[in-house]
Amino acid sequence: MAKKRGVRITIVVEDEALERFTRNVLMAIGFSRHELTVSPYPVGRGSAKDWVDQQYVAEVRKLRARPGENVGLVVGTDADELTLPARHSRLAESLTRAAVAARKTDERIVLWIPKWNVETWILWLTGDMHDENGVLRGEDKNYKHQAKNPDFAAVAGQFIDQYRAIRDGKPVPTLPSLNAAYVETQRLKL
Repeated sequence: MAKKRGVRITIVVEDEALERFTRNVLMAIGFSRHELTVSPYPVGRGSAKDWVDQQYVAEVRKLRARPGENVGLVVGTDADELTLPARHSRLAESLTRAAVAARKTDERIVLWIPKWNVETWILWLTGDMHDENGVLRGEDKNYKHQAKNPDFAAVAGQFIDQYRAIRDGKPVPTLPSLNAAYVETQRLKL
């Protein structure tokens, strides 16, 4: 994809795995390292989900305070036991509670929400045929500790390949939450 010079993206994530995944995908899309800023996430301090909800509100306010600037926001948060729509709703409710207008369709605000955690996506994108609910093999749904030392650049490449194929109308077997992420990625206006 073409380089996105001049576009500054703020990344809000709840942990290191989501940060590395998000950074690598954005750089594979064409953003440069200096165009990406990561909000420092809480490590071992309280609820990461609550922090993401609060930071989401703060970053949406900052983004909207700079009309006309070439900026965007990518939020990465695990759905865990919630459904994808429930996690989306929780983020939307955080805006409502803070008296901030809902996310508009033309805003460069992207929500990447893996079911359970980003390791589910990593395992899928590296060819390990897990699904989001663990029903293919009758295993535990949570794959948090099964993606050992992933090659994030290779995972990002797979994400981009699938994104491009879906964007171009080609059928690609994928996870429901990944498919939702591909739709969200279109908000970057590539």
